[in-house]
Amino acid sequence: MEILYVTASPYEDYKGQILNLRIRLDENDVLVKGEIISIELMDNSIIKREIKIINPKSAGDYGVISETAKQWQPSEKTLSKITGPDVCEVVVTNVNYHDVKTAEEIRSRQFQKELGGKVCISPYKELCFGEESIYNYIEKGYTVPDKVIAYLRTTKPFLMIPGVYKHPFKKEVDLLGPYLYTDGYYYWDRDTWKYVLKYGLKLPQEFIDHVMSDSGTAFIESYIDENDSWTNTIKQWKKQQGFICLLPDNIEKNDLETF
Repeated sequence: MEILYVTASPYEDYKGQILNLRIRLDENDVLVKGEIISIELMDNSIIKREIKIINPKSAGDYGVISETAKQWQPSEKTLSKITGPDVCEVVVTNVNYHDVKTAEEIRSRQFQKELGGKVCISPYKELCFGEESIYNYIEKGYTVPDKVIAYLRTTKPFLMIPGVYKHPFKKEVDLLGPYLYTDGYYYWDRDTWKYVLKYGLKLPQEFIDHVMSDSGTAFIESYIDENDSWTNTIKQWKKQQGFICLLPDNIEKNDLETF
């Protein structure tokens, strides 16, 4: 038996009480409603929890454990027993979402560790990636060397967060993302160079010094746009069988004039 991933139920009465476990059962594995199962946590400890529901189909199915869900009609299609090989969803209570050991949570923690070792030069709440305000770093007439703009325009993928947010200077315009680029140490929003040129966004001086150094030159010279960009990444995603990607083919338009 393997826990593939976990999701929090939208019908929980209070946070942390209802958790869905997506489980892969090997041949001859059996799960029974009311059975106590072992759940491995990220710290390698084991907790025991009762299976409350197997394969919920609708909101009303959660009525056996949720006062909120009792207002809806149950589907009457939940299972009392399931035998592998199969994939099923079981519902338990009193389990912290991020404590359960899954491949997804392992990757998430590895990424958070990696993120903690990098420096964001666009940590603005308006760009959905920080607490500072971009408006506090705008200076009319601000300029940087052309090399810095070229550096910011490299498109080595770092992080893509599907979604839409408002253009900080054009509230009627929606932007996709945020999408972030990196040089391996610094990372930034893909439109940072546009904010600098068009709106006078000030950059950290230590970043500019790095770009102007031999290390900055080496990164630019080693970068190959055709092979390492979000555009290319999206194209590869769309070629993967069974992978649905609804993103536009080109999210790296260089339309500075209308930005």
